[in-house]
Amino acid sequence: MTISRLPTDQQYHDKILQTAADNLRSTGKYNVYTNPNGEHNTRLGDSYPDIILTPQNSNTVQFIIEVETSDSVNENEIPQWREYSSLGGIFYLLVPIQDLARAKQLCVANTITARFAYYVVENNAIKITYE
Repeated sequence: MTISRLPTDQQYHDKILQTAADNLRSTGKYNVYTNPNGEHNTRLGDSYPDIILTPQNSNTVQFIIEVETSDSVNENEIPQWREYSSLGGIFYLLVPIQDLARAKQLCVANTITARFAYYVVENNAIKITYE
């Protein structure tokens, strides 16, 4: 399921996605594949998660990361989260810090296996923390 975001919200989402991808790429540990703005660059089966990570020199999916904004941490996203959590690899939800508890609650209530990361924007800098 793809939510319909306002253009400014989509730009914000894609900025978070790009920052996360750049940070992960800079570790030198992963091949990082992205699908910003609903693009279909890299897929797993019939799905196009925001970020897909494989170890260097491997095609085995290690992590799947889905970026959410405050407008998308809700029940409408549950089918997508459930799908992504079953694709192989470890599924992470990357959410605004103020929505972290809500994301966890939704996953527990709907028996979705996920790990969590959150982001904070301070002085136009995006800080991402993985739990």
